[in-house]
Amino acid sequence: MENKDMQFLRNQSYGPAPLSEENGERAKMAAKTNTVKIETRNLNAWYGPKQVIFSVDLPVIENEIIAFIGPSGCGKSTYLRCMNRMNDIIKSFRIEGDITLDGYDIYARDVDLATLRRKVGMVFQHPNPFPMSIFDNIAFGVRESNRRIKKAELGEIVEESLRQASLWNEVKDNLNASGLSLSGGQQQRLCIARALAVKPEVIMLDEPCSSLDPVSTARIEELLLQLCEEYTIIIVTHNLGQARRISHRMAFFLNGRLIEEGPTAEMSIRPRCRETENYLCGRFG
Repeated sequence: MENKDMQFLRNQSYGPAPLSEENGERAKMAAKTNTVKIETRNLNAWYGPKQVIFSVDLPVIENEIIAFIGPSGCGKSTYLRCMNRMNDIIKSFRIEGDITLDGYDIYARDVDLATLRRKVGMVFQHPNPFPMSIFDNIAFGVRESNRRIKKAELGEIVEESLRQASLWNEVKDNLNASGLSLSGGQQQRLCIARALAVKPEVIMLDEPCSSLDPVSTARIEELLLQLCEEYTIIIVTHNLGQARRISHRMAFFLNGRLIEEGPTAEMSIRPRCRETENYLCGRFG
């Protein structure tokens, strides 16, 4: 007989609302064709002699939000950082296996890391605006990638990015103010805008709401649901409610292994693995 925890989970509704007809055609087409944007095959990773990722095979579908869930120390953040090679800065780190973006090996010798990290942007757990103006926070990466950009074009990119991050109306009259003067939720949206300014294809977020209040968290979640119409989004979260509200798919990690992945609605109420059920029901983690 089914336990009360799983009965409760089955009575909830999961996953994001349907995409808008006007702006969601690309996302709908990607969903229909299951276009793979980024994929790992038999990925293993080590810090020195310690193996932390074990034989992970996982495709990420274009224009979806996929949530990586699991207890602290399970390897999900390490796995996330493999996807734009941020772990390369750690001397003891090494990987085996394949990671592809649009079918191309991101560890190929001719891959330019700056280009890869523009395509696969990153937003961190704690807001980290630069100690400069709101305008310059957004413009910094754009200037770095295009030294000859005209002032008018740069201004348009800054405005567009802030609008995409749902921040423009709050800061448009104070663009010269320090990014550090914003509230925590605004700072995180500023960091998202900064990532958007360099025109990424994938946006990765590592627990972006962990230090935010519920209102700011809701604003970020609403923003991500809008952005997935144009971008592929990967989010690491300890907030199971958040994963259920906004993700199309979830991937559950435990002890460096991918235990289970699947559509959020199905996995939330009918997980295939006992470990997944125990985690979703709060029995550990």
